[in-house]
Parts: sequence; structure tokens; C-alpha cells
Amino acid sequence: MKIVCIGDSFTRGFGVNKKESWFRQLSESFNQHTFINKGINGDTSGGMLARFERDVISQKPKYVLIIGGVNDFICSASVSSVQANIMAMAHQAYHNSIIPIIGNVPECIPDKIRGDWKDFTDFNIVLKKQLELQRWSIDFCDSFHVNFIDFFEQFPKRIEGASLNDYYIDGLHLKPSGHKIIHEIAYEEFKKIL
Repeated sequence: MKIVCIGDSFTRGFGVNKKESWFRQLSESFNQHTFINKGINGDTSGGMLARFERDVISQKPKYVLIIGGVNDFICSASVSSVQANIMAMAHQAYHNSIIPIIGNVPECIPDKIRGDWKDFTDFNIVLKKQLELQRWSIDFCDSFHVNFIDFFEQFPKRIEGASLNDYYIDGLHLKPSGHKIIHEIAYEEFKKIL
């Protein structure tokens, strides 16, 4: 069975060795299936939608995991534009007999963001939009019977009481220890789905 994961740096595994990424760990955990990583560092949900035909539909997978939106928020895009893009990808997947799975990313940590990035945008607003997207994603997936992997809610529960410095590179991207936690969450969810 083939599973395509489309997204941004979270999916790509920015900042860690490829072997340490949650995606590679997940792929190895389900080595009887083929996982294809279509994450592009810095991509937006609009970029994902624009390449959905090429990167997902043409691959003819059984499932597609769709995770995006944070880069949109960093560029001051509205939550509604991200919602529209995610909804369009989910419905395009259904139209092409591909089962969509929606995911999200752990919250950004505004006071740990790199200085040059803080100069570019207000990460408190990014975090607020992340929370709004997370709530919408739950409602959308419930309404349209789409599987949802809630990294945003599950990640902080798994690291409760630990120092964020142990898990984040820069307040946005995760260290290998963070990828390990993401893999655990993804593995448990994919065990239910596949």
C-alpha cells in the first residue's frame, strides 16, 4: 500500500538527519507499505494545493497525509485561506479515490523563535492562528469523516514537565527527540488507520 505525505518542513524533516525524522521512522515502522515524502521546506498550503496533482494524485496512493498552514501564517495569510486549501486537497483526494488524512503541527513557541524570524512576523499571532486551525480541523474531519492526527494537542501532553529546549531547535522545528515523539503519535494513529 502507498501513502503520500504532503506538507512543509515538518513533513520534510528540516534540521535533522533524514534517519532521525519522524517520517523516516514511521516509514520503517510500516516497512510493508510505501511511504513517499512530499514535504517542501517553507511551502504553504497554497503551494501544496498547486502541486497536489503532480505530487499526490499522479502517485495513485491509497492514503494522503496532508499537513500544512504554518508558513501561510508566518506570511500573514488568513486562517480561512488555509482552511479552503486543506478542504480542497481533501476533496480532490476523495474525488480520485485517495483517502485523506489531515494532520497539524505542534505549536510554535514564540519566545524561542530565532531573532531574525521574529523580525519578520509576530509568532504570537501565528500561534493564535494555529489554534484556530486546529479547532477547525477537528470540526472539518468530524463533519466529513476524515481521519485526523492531532500533533498540536498530543505533542505537549507527551512532553509535559520537560524543557522545551530538549525538543525544539528554534521554537518552530523539532530536534531528533521531538521527531521521536511525533513518530510515536503517528505510529499509534496509523496503526488504527491502515
